[in-house]
Amino acid sequence: MAGRGDENRFYKRTPHTLSDSQSTHSDDDTTPSYSRAARPSHNSDEEEEGEDVNDDDDDDEEEEEEEDEEEARKVAEGFIVDDEDEEEEQPSDDSDQVTVRRKKRKKVEECKSQKGHLDEEDLDLLEENTGIKLARSAGPKLKRLKRGRETTQNSAVRQDAFFSDDEQALATHTPHHYSHPPQDGYEQPYEERTRYRHRDAYDDMGDFIADEDEEDDLDEVRPKGGQSMMDILPEGLSEDVLMDMYDIFGDGAEYEWALLDEEDKREPQLADIFEPSELAERMLTEQDEVIRTLDIPERLQMRFEGMKRSFEKSTPEQTREESAWIARQMIRTRGWDQPPEKFLKSITHIVDFFNRDFLEVPHIKDHRRDFFTEVDKLTGTTAEVLTTEDLWEIYDYDYKYQSFADRKEALKEFMNKCHLMDDYVQEMLNKVERVEDIADLTDYVSLKFGDRINAMHQQSKAPKRPMNRSLHEISRQTKIPAFLPFFGITARQLGANYIENNRRYYPEDSLSNPEIEAQAYISGSFHDEKRVLKAARDILAQEMAFDPQVRKAMRRDWELRAVVTVRPTDKGFNVIDELHAIHPFKYITDKPIASFNNGQFLQILKGESDNLLTVKITVVDYDMWLHRIAEFYISDGYSDSVQQWNDQRKQVLELALKDYLVPLMDKYIREKLRTEAQEYVCKAASKHLQDKINVGPFRGPDADRYKNGIPRVVAISSGNGGIKDATMAVFMNARGKVVDQIQVPSLREERYWKEMLDFIKSRRPNVVGVAGYNAETRRLIKHMQTMVGEINQGKDSNTGAIDLVVVDDEAARLYKNSKRAQEEFNEFPEVMRYCIALARRLQNPVLEYVGLGRDLLAIPHHPLQHLVPEDQVFFYLERSLINIVNDLGVDLNATLRSPYLANALQYVCGFGPRKAQSIIKKMDISGELESRTALVLRKLTPVNTFMNAASYLRIRDVDGADILDDTRIHPQDYELARKMAGDALEIDEDEMDDYDSKVAIVTRVIKEYPDKLNDLILDDYAVVLRKQYHQPKRQILEHIKHELQGPYYDRRQRYSRPSLEDTFIMVTGETKQALSEGFIVPITITSLRGKIANCVLGSGLEGMIYIDNVSDDRVMSVGDVLQSGETVNGKVLRIDRDKFLVDVSVKASDTKPNSDFHLRKLPEDKYYDRLAESMDIDKRKATRRKQAKNTRVINHPLFHSFNHRQAESYLVDRQRGDLVIRPSSRGYDHIAVTWKVDEGIYQHVDVLELKQSNDYGSGSKLKVDDTIFEDLDELIVTYVEAVARKVEELMAHPKYRAGGLEGLEEHLAASTRANPKMSAYGFCLSEKAGYFDLGFKFNANGPLMRWVIKVLPDGYRLRDTAHPSVDDLINGFKRRQAAEANNRRRSHHPSSHHLHHHPHSHSQQQQQQQQQQQQQQQQQHGHHHGHAHSHGNPHAHPHAHGHGHQHSHAHSHPHAHAHTHAHHYL
Repeated sequence: MAGRGDENRFYKRTPHTLSDSQSTHSDDDTTPSYSRAARPSHNSDEEEEGEDVNDDDDDDEEEEEEEDEEEARKVAEGFIVDDEDEEEEQPSDDSDQVTVRRKKRKKVEECKSQKGHLDEEDLDLLEENTGIKLARSAGPKLKRLKRGRETTQNSAVRQDAFFSDDEQALATHTPHHYSHPPQDGYEQPYEERTRYRHRDAYDDMGDFIADEDEEDDLDEVRPKGGQSMMDILPEGLSEDVLMDMYDIFGDGAEYEWALLDEEDKREPQLADIFEPSELAERMLTEQDEVIRTLDIPERLQMRFEGMKRSFEKSTPEQTREESAWIARQMIRTRGWDQPPEKFLKSITHIVDFFNRDFLEVPHIKDHRRDFFTEVDKLTGTTAEVLTTEDLWEIYDYDYKYQSFADRKEALKEFMNKCHLMDDYVQEMLNKVERVEDIADLTDYVSLKFGDRINAMHQQSKAPKRPMNRSLHEISRQTKIPAFLPFFGITARQLGANYIENNRRYYPEDSLSNPEIEAQAYISGSFHDEKRVLKAARDILAQEMAFDPQVRKAMRRDWELRAVVTVRPTDKGFNVIDELHAIHPFKYITDKPIASFNNGQFLQILKGESDNLLTVKITVVDYDMWLHRIAEFYISDGYSDSVQQWNDQRKQVLELALKDYLVPLMDKYIREKLRTEAQEYVCKAASKHLQDKINVGPFRGPDADRYKNGIPRVVAISSGNGGIKDATMAVFMNARGKVVDQIQVPSLREERYWKEMLDFIKSRRPNVVGVAGYNAETRRLIKHMQTMVGEINQGKDSNTGAIDLVVVDDEAARLYKNSKRAQEEFNEFPEVMRYCIALARRLQNPVLEYVGLGRDLLAIPHHPLQHLVPEDQVFFYLERSLINIVNDLGVDLNATLRSPYLANALQYVCGFGPRKAQSIIKKMDISGELESRTALVLRKLTPVNTFMNAASYLRIRDVDGADILDDTRIHPQDYELARKMAGDALEIDEDEMDDYDSKVAIVTRVIKEYPDKLNDLILDDYAVVLRKQYHQPKRQILEHIKHELQGPYYDRRQRYSRPSLEDTFIMVTGETKQALSEGFIVPITITSLRGKIANCVLGSGLEGMIYIDNVSDDRVMSVGDVLQSGETVNGKVLRIDRDKFLVDVSVKASDTKPNSDFHLRKLPEDKYYDRLAESMDIDKRKATRRKQAKNTRVINHPLFHSFNHRQAESYLVDRQRGDLVIRPSSRGYDHIAVTWKVDEGIYQHVDVLELKQSNDYGSGSKLKVDDTIFEDLDELIVTYVEAVARKVEELMAHPKYRAGGLEGLEEHLAASTRANPKMSAYGFCLSEKAGYFDLGFKFNANGPLMRWVIKVLPDGYRLRDTAHPSVDDLINGFKRRQAAEANNRRRSHHPSSHHLHHHPHSHSQQQQQQQQQQQQQQQQQHGHHHGHAHSHGNPHAHPHAHGHGHQHSHAHSHPHAHAHTHAHHYL
């Protein structure tokens, strides 16, 4: 055997170069011969060619049919012309007339078909006008003329004449309406035409060939049972009469479509069945079909959705421009000064693959590695110039560049359209680097050419721009532009100095001061020198701010020098405590923007949007920075006039910064930081997901025994883990099929325990997976640990031990009730579907996530992902799925049988949901594939999609299939793989002359001699291939070698058991941030057992409290301190994560409030300013003390800073019983509660604070009269609302009358007039809030008497007696009135009757005085409960004094009355 050193050998043998039939020299690195060599299911090339011929014949038939239809349409349009049509040949949009003609034409055709035949003259006329020889029974067949299927040779000859260039021939053969004399002299007697009455009556156009629009109606057949209009009408009607009848009544067949058979009706369209939203959801819109059929990767199309991307191949020049742009962006982010040459070339190649070959990242990563890797010639090791992350970064930059290029081209087109030629703009346009530069240039063009752009918009039909003219535009009509040169250099010159950091331009100094120079430019608009100077400064500031170079240089400065300062708002100062998520950024001072590298700026922006923070962005050492910029603009002179001009220039610069540039830079930096933070969060979330799914199947100690490396799994769960919840388990074999399942009520009973034990034993799983909905799962884990241990003890040595593992169930929770789960396992209960997802997670994690779709967003991948738009997060999450799915490959035929596997097809390189859906549908019709190339041969995918996807689509378990179809080797490299296999076995090329031998040799190498591939000298052969293909192939050869040695070897990380901490989190949901030693958490006592108390945490985790941790004092039992069922705060002493148990202390010394803040609080930012925080706290305290002297603030939702009039105005439109809390005018230790009694009546309750606890809240006890309340809420509920309920109760009584005392008096007067000898009484609201008047009359002639009722929280007070209800109040009133009447009768002297009728007597005057004194006492007594204010008359009602002798008499013995009443209650 020849040695390796032989220069003529590249393997172990004489070098075999590819023959012409096996190789190609194409730029896309393809081997055309693979498409034939990989067709084992086809007999010969001739059969394939024959199939192609048949397809072409079908296409030719369709083409001919379309041509015949087109020719027939032209015949109909060119020959059948009405006179009316000729008169209307000029262009018209009157579509209504055309529609009428078509309808009439259609009716005539229907009439003719009903008659069943045409007369000979009709047929002659048809033959003459169309040139078609018609059979005499071919009347109905005329309808098929349009389809071109009944044409004859004569018609073909005739049509040649129709479409000749001889216009005279066309004119000769053009027919006319037969009701008018034809222009060529042909006449038809009217008598002959009247025989065709059926036709003439309805056809005023004479068209007997259907329009193209009515093609669907050509084959309509009228129902058999119907009669035509002509069969009903009598003979002898004139044509005019028939035409009028048709116009009025039609032919009676407008609704005959409803009688048609189902097959005759129009086939329903998707738009007729589904709503547009449903079509979009099902991907059935027209746009979806375009994406589905276009031979461009679907994700590439979707990425540019909304952009005008034609997907034409980029030119080499475009590729160079884009790659150079991307390289500059990547170099800037990496901070490189000089990038390696290989780095730049690699980027160019990658961009070329994206935009010329339309390849996706996975394909480039696997099959174009030679273009972004390099081999060390000494060591032979391969180093990546670009990583997979770099490829995705270039992929993202490609999109950004396309957006940049589109905007740049749009600006060019706009300039050309507006005829704006400017050398400076063109120069700047050639230098633009970013989208911001284009925006700057656009603003500059709008400023400089605003007049011309406005004029052009006014002349065009485009939407008109607002015509508000700026000062810059107005000044052009004045003398100001001539004055501007006195300020020195222009904005453009300043921009050149600034961007170059060099003073290329200097201002020329003026000998006169600015005011003197300005006098010469005074005009009507600017009538003094100050206005002239101000206008000049404004114009120069605007020009300076809009100059592209100034903006670009300033962005450069701000990117390097910008800093962020954060301060809390008044709201944020109180809301953001030490445990708040944004507390670390509460006081940040001058943090450089380069330090924001972990997404925290999103939290700051969220705090700003919630009005919790204020964010200020500026540059560090602003004054020094401003001075440096001013040096590029001001003069170096020292004269007074120069200094005055420099002052003017500084004002211009400051104005430009303040009004334009600083706000613009602030916005730019915000957007830059926001974008970078969002990208950081998205990439971190994507990496988190990829780490979870880039894991192989479960591997136990006996993993080598697993079939195909996939374990047999039993997954078990009890759901919520409650007493009534059943325990369910499923068994899944190595193929991923659910073979068996079991459900038992509980594992606590022995018989059910044995059932589950036998189930697991019989199924012999490799692993048992456990999970549940909550922390109760810990009980199931303990059961299964015991059960699995028992099973393993009884196993023999030949069978491996069963493993037990807790499974991450985040995907299973989303799956169990999803639509997919319902469709796959509708007969299974929820918990069993949950178990199926757990088993699948152990067998193939990635497949559990590919089917989630947008439900992926429901899984927390990053703490800040909620601050990023969902579409952006989902875009990056899908990227992780794409990476892993393409590394794993998809069994294409298996997707037909399993929708679960089919979910992964959309993530295959080149595919997407639409293309995957299309392929599955086509395969469902054509059947399973026998090879990868069948995708192209059966026209399932176009070529470019096939190039992207081929190596990731696996053809497995198919008899006679090429073994290479189950490797990552691309079909374009099959010939290379076969040569490598042949050379490894030292087989001559002559022995590999047919397809079957090649397949056999490759199979033999893969299965029997994979190590022989190590003897091949790949480097030498790569040199030959580079000469042959003009492309590097070294990494491709290495890739082929690895695949032949291990087809589709698993690239994923090996499964590792979850750690104790991970298991604890999966079961309880308690992370270290939520539960750690030292935390104070609420706990609920569940049981007391002497010296131990059991408790449960909020997560369901169990805890133990020993007697030593119950109290700081010595106690004999935990029951002395704790009660079962109560909730208390406890300190976590120890967490046993293995047993899911927590030791807790409830001692007062351990559970002091806020004692765990130092453990819970997040670390402060590096730039946190404690000094600023301290100064702000002191400042706010001083401000509060100052405000406290003027305004009282109470932390209550009903508090308003009102006075009593404002409070009443506030309550005007509100319901009775509504209230406000407000400051009191009686002092800082008083509060007033104003509540609405009724319309126009409000009670103001005075509240005294006994102790003031703080400046912001009412934390002290409150006092109203002699009643003490703990807080405002208690006062409102137990006093104000209670009083309001009593008011409502009394107002709801039948004896209550609205309208006050006057209304009550009218009611009582009417009642006593109706029954003169009867007494009457009633209630009304008093003019004093919180009181009622009880009015009564003894008879019709008696005066109105009034007693005052005070409303209490628990009843009513009449005189000095309280009554709990209205009925008690009425009974008390009657008893008191009866007792007073008896007393009056016993003590009344003989002249009393006279006194009753002489109100001016001395005795009556005394009674009136006593009554007034008593009323004053009652009013003073009422003030104990609050001062009242009423909108009514502040004086007493006249009846209270004018007829008060009995009333006053009744009040003359208060003690006696009280005694009598008290005696009655006793």
